[in-house]
Amino acid sequence: MEGKRRKQYYWFWGILFIVLVSGIVWSYRSTYIAGTIKFVTAQTGTINHEHSVAATFANQELPVIAPLSGKVQYIAEDGQRIRRGEPAAVVLPEGAAPGTKESLQNQTITAAMGGLFFRQSDGLETILTSENLIMMDLNKLLTQTSQVRVVGATAQAGEIIGKIVNNLVPTVAFLEMSSLDGLSNGKSIRLTIANQTVSAKILRKSDQPKGVIVQFPHYIDGTTAQRRQEVTWIYRPPTNGILIPKTALWTQGEELGVFLWSEGVVEFRKVKVLDEDDDMACIENLPSGIPVVITPREGLEGLVAKVKNI
Repeated sequence: MEGKRRKQYYWFWGILFIVLVSGIVWSYRSTYIAGTIKFVTAQTGTINHEHSVAATFANQELPVIAPLSGKVQYIAEDGQRIRRGEPAAVVLPEGAAPGTKESLQNQTITAAMGGLFFRQSDGLETILTSENLIMMDLNKLLTQTSQVRVVGATAQAGEIIGKIVNNLVPTVAFLEMSSLDGLSNGKSIRLTIANQTVSAKILRKSDQPKGVIVQFPHYIDGTTAQRRQEVTWIYRPPTNGILIPKTALWTQGEELGVFLWSEGVVEFRKVKVLDEDDDMACIENLPSGIPVVITPREGLEGLVAKVKNI
């Protein structure tokens, strides 16, 4: 009888010890796991779908040539629009004394067409034209090198001292593309050049070199001074909404969701992804500013946690 009681006594204290140790281990495990959770706050933002592409621009450009050697005195300002027949510059022949009658010594250069006057020239004004981009061998055209030149105080006879760009004629460009999938003649694409976003119409596709020739609805500022530049192709419309890192997404069973921090406790919530890029996902019906776990794993739901790392 006494042995039976003693055995029951040992069983009682053994079970109690196991319960206490298990509780301590569970508490420690929960505290440890909660301490390793990393959070970020969901924020309002935009998912953009863009690629950077190299562009070569062509405008209707007419070189302005010095009729004789001498000192160049510009009348038109750089970038100023002048009408056909208006004076662009005056050339004072070498050796002519200042103040000599213009009719005998100086020669005024007038604009052969209306447009924007530029003192800068790259030697490609009559080579990289809209017509040539559409009709000629692109490999030969695009390998032409520019020699940007701004005339100094004097110029030689026949030297280009500037150019006039017809800004009433739409700009045309060749865009280098890594893939032509989904692109076709007549389709419009959205491009951002510097700070302006505009639609351009595809006129021609090219397999070698790979890319498309597009026409803009108007003259594009900045394409005269910088004929070749990087532009941004917006290949899909952007999506605005609540953004979280894609690392926060977790599949539980058959449901896609995220672990949220709500009133001190981690809980799983099913979500719908509206859009995504390489790093971020746009989530439907998720409050802005709510902490989400970016280190999701099994066993997080229901844990008591403190948000310290955001």
